[in-house]
Amino acid sequence: MNGRGYTRRWAMASFVAASVLTVLLTGCDGETTSSAPPTSTTGANVPGTGANSSAEAAPRTAFDPCTALTPQILTEHQWDALPPAPKQNSTGGISWKGCRYVARAGYSFTIQTTNGTLDQVKEKFPSAAGIPVGSRNALRYEARPDVPGGCTINVEMHDGSLYILVDDPSGKHPRKLSPCDNATDIARAIAPLLPAGS
Repeated sequence: MNGRGYTRRWAMASFVAASVLTVLLTGCDGETTSSAPPTSTTGANVPGTGANSSAEAAPRTAFDPCTALTPQILTEHQWDALPPAPKQNSTGGISWKGCRYVARAGYSFTIQTTNGTLDQVKEKFPSAAGIPVGSRNALRYEARPDVPGGCTINVEMHDGSLYILVDDPSGKHPRKLSPCDNATDIARAIAPLLPAGS
């Protein structure tokens, strides 16, 4: 092999390696991933609980809990122990999108918009109690009464509801509120942030 042939092969190999590297780097640039953290056992395959995740589209709404709950709001309510964790789930045609939060006291809660309606929740949970949350109707229920520490509220919205799940199995709320009373407090703090007509 003469020097010219060797140089040509080396140049070709370098070009191929550079091309492969460029393709790999381009494939990683701008890549979006959706993280769906494990859901609590307090919600299992029911409207408004988001127990399974899939690629189905989340409900479209003018309200995004992940941005509506500003750092100032989180600090004011002491819900800022950890940064909000995005959460998107779907099952049986019902989808949820929002964030999971951890309070400084140690309990966690999830706030998501869902296309699941109050009628669907009431059908699944006939014992769900109707409660007022501001000017909106809401349902409060324990999706899994056999698993202590969980309580869920769905607040009525135009195209579904706002889903709030409190998970406090160790009773860490600083005022010793039950999970359902805590969920009600959270719902009443968040409801004023919902856009009119949503």
